Amino acid sequence: METAFFLYRSRTELTARSTQCADILHEARTRNLELGLTGYLHLEDGRFYQWLEGPALPLDDVGQMIVRDQRHRDVEFLWRGNQTERRFPNWQMGFGTSSAGTLFDYVADQGIQVSDLKLFATGLLQFMQFRFREKSG
Repeated sequence: METAFFLYRSRTELTARSTQCADILHEARTRNLELGLTGYLHLEDGRFYQWLEGPALPLDDVGQMIVRDQRHRDVEFLWRGNQTERRFPNWQMGFGTSSAGTLFDYVADQGIQVSDLKLFATGLLQFMQFRFREKSG
């Protein structure tokens, strides 16, 4: 069965340990469970990066909510489409943050050009899946 997805990045003033960031995670996990959405959120260097997947209509609604959310600025959708299987099954919202093995380290190690948005988006998804496997395995 085909599911929709999107990958975006946004700017934020929040830090991973802030109560507002904890609120975002709690809200997302609750809402995603209700709507049948799964995904992964990464916060690093003042930016959120998020992959979200599931039924198209609820996914579009959540995308619009993110754009309107005051905790996000300059929301940029890097990749949208459909896929035959979920990348983050059973994770209403995984979460990662700056630490050893950061997104920027991964991008540099893989030789990914951040100026090429398609390659960057693909590399970002690979990084999230790598972190997902680390935490799931």
